[in-house]
Amino acid sequence: MVLFSKTPDVIYSRTFNGSFPAFASWAQFRDLKTDQQFRVLNIHTDYASRSNRLQSIALVTDRIRPWMDAGENLFVIGDLNARLGDRSVRMLETAGLTFAPVKGSTYHFNRGLNLFGAIDHIAHAGQVTRVGGPHVLRERFAGEWPTDHYPVVADFVLTEP
Repeated sequence: MVLFSKTPDVIYSRTFNGSFPAFASWAQFRDLKTDQQFRVLNIHTDYASRSNRLQSIALVTDRIRPWMDAGENLFVIGDLNARLGDRSVRMLETAGLTFAPVKGSTYHFNRGLNLFGAIDHIAHAGQVTRVGGPHVLRERFAGEWPTDHYPVVADFVLTEP
């Protein structure tokens, strides 16, 4: 886990501007049949502070650089609080990530309101090919909205190096 702060490795440290703690978490997976590995980094950047978002994304790009340089298969997913084309998304693209083109809204205010473009994303790098989606599940489940964001899904395959 890395916290989006000036002290990213100190648990519960506040964000760059002192607001509530925000962080990224990751896990590494291995396909038991092919032995191929991939890493998933899940992030949620600050919705209220553009400065926090940009500094957080800069920290993410620094942290993923060794994984990217090693040729790892990597997915960066989550609520970036930024639409495709925004500066923070461009920073991740410059670092070598490719974003699945999520269309339409992914944030709905807990009411099914679709007012602006997607802020939840799936990006990838390495020997990864997107084969389906992305799809945004814009519906209630058992009568309830899935938090204040719609789930975003896509299908990928790991390809041979």
